[in-house]
Amino acid sequence: MRIAMIVHGGAWAIPDEQVEAHLAGCRAALAAGWAILERGGSARDACEAAVRLLEDDPTFDAGTGSHLTAAGTVELDAAMMDGQSLLYGAVANLRRVRNPISLAHRLLQGPATFLVGEGAEHFAAAQGITLCDNRELVVERERKLWEAWRASQAAAADRGAQSVMGGRDTVGALALDQSGNLVAANSTGGTPFKFPGRVGDTPLIGCGLYADAQIGGAVCTGWGEAIVRVALARRVVDLLERGLAPQAAAEAAVRILNRRVTGGAGGCIVLTPDGRPGLAWNTRRMAYAYRSGASDPVYGV
Repeated sequence: MRIAMIVHGGAWAIPDEQVEAHLAGCRAALAAGWAILERGGSARDACEAAVRLLEDDPTFDAGTGSHLTAAGTVELDAAMMDGQSLLYGAVANLRRVRNPISLAHRLLQGPATFLVGEGAEHFAAAQGITLCDNRELVVERERKLWEAWRASQAAAADRGAQSVMGGRDTVGALALDQSGNLVAANSTGGTPFKFPGRVGDTPLIGCGLYADAQIGGAVCTGWGEAIVRVALARRVVDLLERGLAPQAAAEAAVRILNRRVTGGAGGCIVLTPDGRPGLAWNTRRMAYAYRSGASDPVYGV
């Protein structure tokens, strides 16, 4: 069975000075997942390893280094879906779990499919996952951005206007293992300065991700509220089921996002059961890396 993997590091206007860091992070994530697949490991474990690495890399809006909420805290979401069993695990509004993707992976076997907030953190502790202080997830770059945003909000209020700062860096992965299973996984810190408790597309099955080992899988990134409105991940898989090639399905889905939702910015990565990748985005850039079978790795931003 041909093994394959594709990862992304977010679709947004990645600044020139951050391109190399995004490329390096995606390369490392792909290498971590590929090493597991190559030695016969599972797609689940490969996805977890890749996404964990991206969560630990402060370059990305996932885990350590995530955007801060309007309250100045970090709140994390993640999910994983198994394409053979159609089992999934999703978590949201985590403040004390350093690697949400590992908790989402544990949830594939229950006791629930979606846990949030304190309940999710209690489950994490019961599973032996060490909880962290929320401040450990905050990096200086994001703290300074939050302080600048807070000052701009005060100034905008004086003018009767609103000030918005952008940047979206959801991370995700799709893997195909030697047994033929196809798994999707993703993780995010959400949009910059989001209202506390806000949840976007990332942990929502059919929106932020979907996997069916008989058809293919997709993982999305971008403006979560827009992606949810068109159930973007499931649309991609539907297009695959209708016979579109993975690249054509990715491009068609992004066109739908752009056409149906005003300001619908984002992208997606795709993988089929025969190991063919696809990817598309309508933002300035999307960081990615993929490899299939005996081919060399491909990287880009």
